[in-house]
Amino acid sequence: MNIRELSYSRHFLVVADGKHFPEKAYQAASLFAKAFAKGLTLLALGDASEEFINKAESKGQEADYPFIFESCQGTLVDVCDLSERTETPIIFFEITKKGTYSNPMNIFKGLRDLRIPFVMVKEDTSKIDFSNIIVPIGYLPEEKEKAPYSSNMGRFLHSEILLLKANDYGSKTAKNVESIRSLFDKFNLKYEIRKAVNDSFKVEKEAVSIAAKENAGMVIISTSRDYGLDDMFFGPKELHIFKATTVPLMCINPRGDLYVLCW
Repeated sequence: MNIRELSYSRHFLVVADGKHFPEKAYQAASLFAKAFAKGLTLLALGDASEEFINKAESKGQEADYPFIFESCQGTLVDVCDLSERTETPIIFFEITKKGTYSNPMNIFKGLRDLRIPFVMVKEDTSKIDFSNIIVPIGYLPEEKEKAPYSSNMGRFLHSEILLLKANDYGSKTAKNVESIRSLFDKFNLKYEIRKAVNDSFKVEKEAVSIAAKENAGMVIISTSRDYGLDDMFFGPKELHIFKATTVPLMCINPRGDLYVLCW
């Protein structure tokens, strides 16, 4: 099948290479599919092995939600186009030690134009559990884009949320936190606001460093607006955060046309 022929509506999407079965990413996506009462599509970009196909078919038989498995040729650019056409809410990737998705930087670069969140899970993640999540908040206006996704996790997955407020001078971070708090309060979510040790430039790294201690199963971060010279040589902040994390990361690309910036 050509990826442009693939059709579904509002399924959570797990992307794999057709060789390594993304067990942890699939577990994460299945929790979302069940909680949101949506379907799940497993997409192998490339020729799927017999072992992969058998595992996918087994998952389909076990699933208590609409499930689609397809194998086709395509790129991450095609995946971005697919997500818009099918109204995909979130895309999930599993990062392996070897194989197509062993380099997270390729995913960050390939999904620069993606308009929805993507979740990156390491294959050796010990447990997939979103009962507690951490949302670090800095001073940039697009930090508020973390609000609707974290609030939906609070509403549908019943996640308890730690808002980690960057230790900044000025009022921008405080205003962002207040905007997010007002949304959480509308849905009577369980959350805590805590002042971080670090400022906006390091608060997301701090969030992943305390995730285990806080029993958090996910951290929500923003990716870089642009790649500067240092990012090209040493990697952007999201790459360093991913290397340091022991829990899944939900990544949100900053975009100037997002409605949330008007809050």
